Amino acid sequence: MFKRRAKKPALAAKPRRTQACKASLDGQRVAKRRPRVKRDKPLNTAARSLARTLAWGLCVTLLVSAALLTGWGLLSTSRALTVHRAEVTGTDHLSRLDVLRAAEVGAHSNLLALPVGDIAQRVRSLPWVSEASVRRQLPGTVIIEVSERHPALLALVEGRIYYLDRELRPISMHTKRVLPDLPVVTGLSRADLAEPDEETLGLLAAARAALAALPPGQQKPGGGLAEIHLDRVWGVSLVFNGLAPVVRLGFKDFPRRLTRLASVRADLARRGELGRARLIDLESHNRVVVRLGREKA
Repeated sequence: MFKRRAKKPALAAKPRRTQACKASLDGQRVAKRRPRVKRDKPLNTAARSLARTLAWGLCVTLLVSAALLTGWGLLSTSRALTVHRAEVTGTDHLSRLDVLRAAEVGAHSNLLALPVGDIAQRVRSLPWVSEASVRRQLPGTVIIEVSERHPALLALVEGRIYYLDRELRPISMHTKRVLPDLPVVTGLSRADLAEPDEETLGLLAAARAALAALPPGQQKPGGGLAEIHLDRVWGVSLVFNGLAPVVRLGFKDFPRRLTRLASVRADLARRGELGRARLIDLESHNRVVVRLGREKA
């Protein structure tokens, strides 16, 4: 008898295996393909390009800087750019030689190597100079422009005469033979000019206030004011051209006291005693003290 063969497995299961394997293979293929996609390639290329550009720019900058430094070194030591002429403008009390000595500019100086800022600072250190500027002019000229301080008064201090500005600050000692026609300040010492204490500063402030109260024409050269005397006890006193008596004003209220002076002067002139007056004291608020001499001045 013939034996019946065992039935083979159904073929329907094979597609399932095939589908599972295919899905597995597709998953493997997808997994293998993902690393191959390099999205950062454009970024890397741009970074490398930028790095190359910066490197070339740095090299060019270094080369240009080296060339400029070399050229500057050659020009700053060249004899062709030596200072041949120095011009000084704006001076009245200072001489050209005084300015050039302070500036330390000579024929050996190179025009491009001149430290114009340091030169201007040295010129400003001169007592007469309030402002200074320095500029170059090719091929070999340096120009120094000076603005001087303007003297408004003279100060007679311990036998010497000094120039003062409008703020009563010392400028320099007078060394010329001819005195300018300016009002003279008396009653100060050298210490008061160099290092004034609080009392002296208050006295100087009172003097500035008294000068400000005067008519502008009396403060100018050749005007009515001849002397302003400062005293720690009596304050400010004035001496006028054409008026014999000393006018004592004290420490404050100068406009009102100067207005009163006009009426007192007119009254003394009407009575014929203006020439005998030696002192007109206007410090008191209630009265005016006039001291008369024996004979007319």
